[in-house]
Amino acid sequence: VARRVAVIPFGIRLERYRVVDGHRTALVEQIRAATPGPRVLFVGRFVYYKGVHVLIDAMSECPGTLMLVGEGPLEGELRRRVIERGLQDRVVFAGQVTDEALPAYYQASDLFVLPSIARTEAFGVVQVEAMAAGRPVVSTNLPTGVPWVNQDGVSGLVVPPGDADALATALNRLLDDDVLRDRLSRNAASRADVVFSLESMIGRFRHVIDTIVRAPEQLESGLVRTAIS
Repeated sequence: VARRVAVIPFGIRLERYRVVDGHRTALVEQIRAATPGPRVLFVGRFVYYKGVHVLIDAMSECPGTLMLVGEGPLEGELRRRVIERGLQDRVVFAGQVTDEALPAYYQASDLFVLPSIARTEAFGVVQVEAMAAGRPVVSTNLPTGVPWVNQDGVSGLVVPPGDADALATALNRLLDDDVLRDRLSRNAASRADVVFSLESMIGRFRHVIDTIVRAPEQLESGLVRTAIS
């Protein structure tokens, strides 16, 4: 049965996260002016499975500013944790930003983190958005699609879920090594181009449909090729 399943990765409009015009540049500069570097970015809901509490703990061992874009029921608890860790000057709660402003946060950051701790995080589209902007990703080794999207040593680094020390080590490794960070940034943008563009998703879907309509006898082998490509 598994051989008759086509895996078609989710695609996004990559150019939305790559635009560099006067307005976008002004937004990026505004964000950077308000957040001393280096800048670590998280985008998502403040709910338990996202593991933001682990990220806050990790930032106790890392330099720079953590930018948290989003909102959710755990915001109060997270703000208290920031105070308990003495990180008030290095953690920014940016709130729910507009669709227009969101890409500027990716471009203003040095790296992106998805610290999720439970399999509820099935894929992590925000990883793709960060990769589209050419930002390396630090994510967790969940038994889901998360570590497939961001591949360890290719587009970023992957650490065990719930391990603040391992997360801090990965963050510091990227922040301290410009060569590694630049290489993973380029790889992240390239992986987004090849695997996660909207055009790629449409092309793969069209291939499956064309095979069903024009050459159904080749369907099984076609699905296998689509799944592994």
